[in-house]
Amino acid sequence: MITLSLIGSLLSSFMLLFTIFYGLYKNYHDRVLRYYSYFGLCAFGILFTMFLTYAFPNELDLTLVNKITQASTVLTFSALFVLSLIFPKTEKQVPFLVITIILVPAYIIAYIAVFTDMNITAAYFKDGKLVREFRFFYTVYLSVAFGYVLLGVINFIRKYITTKVELYRKQMRFVFIGTGIAMTFAAVFSIIMPRFFGYVDLYVLGPSLATFIGVSSLFYAVISYQMMDIRTAIHKTTMYTVISTAIFLPMFALVYIYDINILGLKTIPLYIIAFIIVVMFMVLSKYIQPIIDKAFKRKHYELQEYLDTFVKEISTIRDIDELIKKTVSTIHNTFYLKSTYFLLYNNEVRSYQLEYSMGEAPVSPSINRLSPIVRWFNRNQRIVTLDNVYIDETSFIDVRDEFIQYFTTNNIIIMIPIYHRRVLTGILCLGEKDTLAAYKPDEIELLSFLSNETNINLSHAITYQEAKKEQMLQRTITISSELLAKAVPRALPNIAGIKYGAFYIPRQGGGIDYFDFIRPGLQGIGTIATDIAGIGMQSALYSVIMRSAFHTSLSDAHSSYSVIQKLNRVIHNYSQGKGILITAYYYYIDVRNMRLIYTNAGFPPMELYRVEKSDFSSLDTEGIPLGYDPTFNYGMGRTNILRGDIGILYSKALITSKNSRGEQFTLDHVRNIIKENRMKMPSDIATIIQDEFKAFMGISSPESDIVVIIFKSY
Repeated sequence: MITLSLIGSLLSSFMLLFTIFYGLYKNYHDRVLRYYSYFGLCAFGILFTMFLTYAFPNELDLTLVNKITQASTVLTFSALFVLSLIFPKTEKQVPFLVITIILVPAYIIAYIAVFTDMNITAAYFKDGKLVREFRFFYTVYLSVAFGYVLLGVINFIRKYITTKVELYRKQMRFVFIGTGIAMTFAAVFSIIMPRFFGYVDLYVLGPSLATFIGVSSLFYAVISYQMMDIRTAIHKTTMYTVISTAIFLPMFALVYIYDINILGLKTIPLYIIAFIIVVMFMVLSKYIQPIIDKAFKRKHYELQEYLDTFVKEISTIRDIDELIKKTVSTIHNTFYLKSTYFLLYNNEVRSYQLEYSMGEAPVSPSINRLSPIVRWFNRNQRIVTLDNVYIDETSFIDVRDEFIQYFTTNNIIIMIPIYHRRVLTGILCLGEKDTLAAYKPDEIELLSFLSNETNINLSHAITYQEAKKEQMLQRTITISSELLAKAVPRALPNIAGIKYGAFYIPRQGGGIDYFDFIRPGLQGIGTIATDIAGIGMQSALYSVIMRSAFHTSLSDAHSSYSVIQKLNRVIHNYSQGKGILITAYYYYIDVRNMRLIYTNAGFPPMELYRVEKSDFSSLDTEGIPLGYDPTFNYGMGRTNILRGDIGILYSKALITSKNSRGEQFTLDHVRNIIKENRMKMPSDIATIIQDEFKAFMGISSPESDIVVIIFKSY
């Protein structure tokens, strides 16, 4: 006779069967899922044979059915032990041969249990109770079966204690919780209610529900390994348990507490009872689920509301430092974290540097721009957790060690990338919670949402700051241009025996390079060229300072060493030793003796075309940029020049700037132009070099200002 208890047992059997096929459908190639399916099929054998035993006691061979139950039980326990070896995933896979050896004793005992009378000789009902007659082999059967269980439990506990991956611990905690619930159901329905209330019919429901809950908890842990959340699982289990209890308890009360057989309830066809259960389940879930959702997700809703408020607040922040501090403090306090910090890209050191932190200070937070971690974030653009790195072997195959080392060194478990124009700008790093509780999937989802909002607002802040800088830059360019107009000579000098040519190409947005001449008398002329790093007011002021100091060097003009030494001291006094990068080259031409005297302070050396050799010489001396060391002894070189010799002094950007094809206007190219046009005036040579350089660059701009000064002796 089919009773409500048996219906519950049958539903448990087929729900278990569903989990098996769903797991295989989701990922057949997963080794753990395949072995779980084997485990589930064995457990299904237990449930279904128990149902047959109590549903058809007179129609079936109970002895054979119970033999199959015994065989299914030992096979289930052996499969559980195998699962404890391969789940959660381990670094070293257990070989198939080892698994086979483990399962062989179970198959031998299963064969003996089914095809011999060494275990069970008879099974029958007496006074409404199932009686089974066992023989001597039953002791061996029990020893082996529970030996498998004991080894499996020990292995799970060992893994739980030793594993460093929090996700694995969560998976096993859920298995433990599911097992505890299963044992509770088994005790209530199979022991307490039959013994104290006499409900013998419920005896079969207890093991059925216990087996289903225990196996299903393991299934959930296996199938949901990428998004495990015990709280969510308990939430759903609670909901279904409450609804099922609300359905079955009244029906049990009607059938067993009150004698309503006259209504014919026990004779209602099975499909009608099933229909009633389905309808009641749907109706009750509509009203019960919101209540349970509210109870279990209250914290989530509060968190969502709090972060929504935060998003509104940061939408008005345009200061980058303030935005970062607000983000770090909000997340740190909302999730009760041990440590939280933000890395921001620093272009000067070309690495991601600690910008702001709360809680425990990181040990070594900086990440180089060329780090594999940075390349991975730029390629994948998603949140990374320590669990992800351990589990997802495919995505992190090349950077696994780097990520693990960074996580463990700085005691963090989540890294959230922040982008500006799809380029990694910062990294938000989160440590453990104060409670040591794991981050739940809904929290990770909220953090992902928060990272997107931070991306947007940080981009707005950066754009705003860039706009402000651009406005300030335009103002400084205007002022500096006025200053530069006074710093660059309006006309080239005219002296007997020497002719000059020159041109000046400012960088896009303004330029700072400076060149000038001094003429202490009719016997010679001094020429200086400088390269002042940067653009803006500061650089323009240094060019004015250079001009002023240079024109006070008339008495020392014939000594290139003295001129450069004086400029070095002046720049050092103004910069206080920290200053700005200024390179310079000074040369003096003694016209009477046709002698060239020169000193270099980090500028490209002069190229001198010698007519006598039809070749070039590089005129260089030992020297460092101006302003760094006021006591530095600069070198001084001397050489004679002949009629027709051509000298060229040029900024570094002339030969290092690249066009759109990545090509450079090389020094050899400059030399060839001078060789081919050596008979022309230096002003014409300068014009040719300038025209060819502009044609070479096309739409590209030079990397810096360009000064070119050419002289030719006559």
